[in-house]
Amino acid sequence: MISMQQRNSRGRSAMTVHPRALSVCLLGLIAPLADARAQTAVDPRMERDTVGARSRPEVETSGARVGALLISPSFGIEADATDNIYARGDVKRGDVAVAILPALAVRSQWSHHALGIAAEGSIKRYAKRTTENIETYAVKLDGRLDILGDTRLSGDVGAARRIEARGTTGDTLFGAAPIAYTVVTGGGELEQTFARARITLGGRYERYNYQARELGGTVIDLSPRDYEALSGSLRAAIGIGPGVAAFASLAYNRNRYPTPPVGPSRNSHGFTGLTGLAFGLNRLLQGEIGVGWVQQDFSAPIFPRISGLAYNVQLKWSPTRLTTVRLSGARTFQRSPIIGIAGIQQHEVMLSAEHELLRTLILRPALRYVVADFQVPEGAAKRQERFFTGTFGVSWRLTQHFEIAGDYTHSLGRNSGAVDPGRAYDRNRVAVSLRWRL
Repeated sequence: MISMQQRNSRGRSAMTVHPRALSVCLLGLIAPLADARAQTAVDPRMERDTVGARSRPEVETSGARVGALLISPSFGIEADATDNIYARGDVKRGDVAVAILPALAVRSQWSHHALGIAAEGSIKRYAKRTTENIETYAVKLDGRLDILGDTRLSGDVGAARRIEARGTTGDTLFGAAPIAYTVVTGGGELEQTFARARITLGGRYERYNYQARELGGTVIDLSPRDYEALSGSLRAAIGIGPGVAAFASLAYNRNRYPTPPVGPSRNSHGFTGLTGLAFGLNRLLQGEIGVGWVQQDFSAPIFPRISGLAYNVQLKWSPTRLTTVRLSGARTFQRSPIIGIAGIQQHEVMLSAEHELLRTLILRPALRYVVADFQVPEGAAKRQERFFTGTFGVSWRLTQHFEIAGDYTHSLGRNSGAVDPGRAYDRNRVAVSLRWRL
């Protein structure tokens, strides 16, 4: 969502004019200036008056203040049961698990600038399939420097340990422990606001490192999956009407696999250009719609270029103060975890909602559909994967410090051209959690 003040700035004329004419000209400039400010500013009260963002002081915690810092620890326990732990169609096994979920956030409370650190972890243990036990973590440091009133510089660095979830494209070793990897990220963004416009320049670096796995007594080296990505972006937006801004953006990426490749190189570079509208005058409708072009070229000529229509839709609709509906969709280029596959062009659509049944009881249904087209060498069989997920969740704030949440998820995966036919699956999962916050 874009929120801007509109103030027309005009170049000064070098000609000498009559004082009365000058007064008329100045009046003509001042009137649009005031009108622009009134027409395009987004009322922040309306933004906060949605289901997910609305303040509920009677059941919300404020953390602990230590000097200029706000410290917010939390601790959760989640129990879940699934009827298809491996997300496969040929070997269906059910199991139950318990996860411990600690987290900590520390934020500055300065009037200018900002600094924060956040950390979270998960330790999950299964009752029967103990090889599926996992541990993950993430830590992130971010900050913002208010250089001038209209200039801001922000950045972040982070590190995490993640798992390729069962049933996803990266889950390729059935019979081994879940594939684990570490990721290091860092990025920055410079934002400059003018009278009616905003320009944002950003850059980002990501590095993925995969851990070896043992399958049938053989150690599987997964370093060919190691991946580096460097990207930069430029975005310009200008207010054109009541709560509406037109924008144009250009993003460039360069990706490489540091380990000497098995087969043709999958290194690539490309860009995505978008233009569209962003809006958010009030609570009723907020978000942005952009269309443009995406193109990705590969170092190995055996992999054909990816190019075509690019789109990005992020909409939030609140027909009443008790209901918020979100719609998102995008076409993106994704890295490939599979040797011999250069990359994946992905279409993703998600529809979700939040409904305040009671002030402390929120319902959260969601639907998600993903189509992944694999970029294979010329002449090879085409490969596509499709994923659908339907979720119904609920959260209930018991007190200021305790919250109960639960959800039911039905997911399925379908594929064409895959080597492993067992990757077509259906799965059901139920989870209940209890979280404490200071």
